[in-house]
Amino acid sequence: MKNRFSRHKLAVKIIVSSALMIFLLKRISISELLNLVKTIDVSIFVAGIGVFFVSNILGSYQWHQLLHASGIKLSFTQTFRFYFVGLFFNNFLPANIGGDAVKVYDVTKIGTSVYQVIAVTLLDRLLGIFSLCLLAVAATLYLVRVDGAGPYGAYLVIFVACMIPALGFYFFKPLGNLLRRLARSIRPLSLDVRLSSVLDYLGEFKGRKPLVARLIGMSLIIQTLRVMTHVLIGVSLGVMLDFTVLCQFFVFVPLLSLAMIPPITINGLGIREALGIVLFANAGLGETDAFAMEFLTYGVSVLVSLVGFLFFVSRRQPVSEGAD
Repeated sequence: MKNRFSRHKLAVKIIVSSALMIFLLKRISISELLNLVKTIDVSIFVAGIGVFFVSNILGSYQWHQLLHASGIKLSFTQTFRFYFVGLFFNNFLPANIGGDAVKVYDVTKIGTSVYQVIAVTLLDRLLGIFSLCLLAVAATLYLVRVDGAGPYGAYLVIFVACMIPALGFYFFKPLGNLLRRLARSIRPLSLDVRLSSVLDYLGEFKGRKPLVARLIGMSLIIQTLRVMTHVLIGVSLGVMLDFTVLCQFFVFVPLLSLAMIPPITINGLGIREALGIVLFANAGLGETDAFAMEFLTYGVSVLVSLVGFLFFVSRRQPVSEGAD
């Protein structure tokens, strides 16, 4: 029954992604798309690849810091390899959560509690969401000041609403208590015990404000680099950039990221491109330009994740525990 449900869910995702991509490819001019790609500024495009690669090196170091703070002593080399293997599976499994599951599995093979690794990896994700939305709030406030509220008021509500649950358990004690009560009420499959264990490990970070502040600072840098990847890919395609357009990138890219969280497509394929066309029209991009920019940015993500594929296929023996 479970396998049948999984197959049906995967089939729905494939259908949704395929339908969206077919609709978009019929809507835009294929010849115009090909001509646009031919005129790409290769040096700027390569810079975009480099920026995205650096963001993931820093991302692996952030995860490494969280693991160490939780008492999981891996060498950075091990963390780096596990992180990029997870990045690879993020792009080649039907849902982004697949990559996190692979990372958790790899770390737990050294004898660490699975709930401890889940908590650390979840916190890593939450830091990313919080930091990305914080950047978006700053950019949105600027755009409201220069352009008026318009749709930006609604965007601001979305970002703040996502920031609150992202790290609300840490900053707002009543929310943390509510999460614990909800966890204890979910009895099937012993989920109350499992979720409570994850929350217990997350709770270890509550008294470590300097660490959390430092990690938020690092996460802000990481998320800035990931937005800048979109910017560089756009500029390589001829997007005219000024400060207002740059701020729009810092609003629209987080909206794209949030829209891809619900598992209704294959890794956001179709959703990313469709919503990109709608949002970036406000920055003066035509449909073909926005489609090309978002699809190529996804291609950059896939290309960089192939480093993880090399690590995965090069495995010869079980990983042993190490330390810096």
